[in-house]
Amino acid sequence: MKREKEEEHIGNTEPAQEEKKSRKKKSNLMDLLDVSQWVSYETIIKNLPFILFIAGLGIVYIWNSHQVEKYVRESSTIEKQMKELKWEYTITKSELEYSSKMSEVSKMVAITGLQELRVPPKKIVEANHGN
Repeated sequence: MKREKEEEHIGNTEPAQEEKKSRKKKSNLMDLLDVSQWVSYETIIKNLPFILFIAGLGIVYIWNSHQVEKYVRESSTIEKQMKELKWEYTITKSELEYSSKMSEVSKMVAITGLQELRVPPKKIVEANHGN
């Protein structure tokens, strides 16, 4: 019987102790989360340079991200223009190669009355007068 009473006594005190511990933990947590002790007029004035520095860093960070986005947009526009110019160059080059073929040149010149030579050209040799 004595043992049973001791067990009951121990069993009864554990929940009470646990409640006290949880209350202490809650009160410690509430004390930690209590912002009023950190934020006061004096604390704000004391930390104003740091707050302004952090705000300045934020502004610079936002400005920098906008600049990077602007650069990326410009770079993608330039890349598109480069692709278009490359295609234009390739097309113009192939048209020039096609139009400079001998058969195409002879077709274009036929309109003016010129014709392709059927016999090889003759060499003009100058006779040496002094030798």
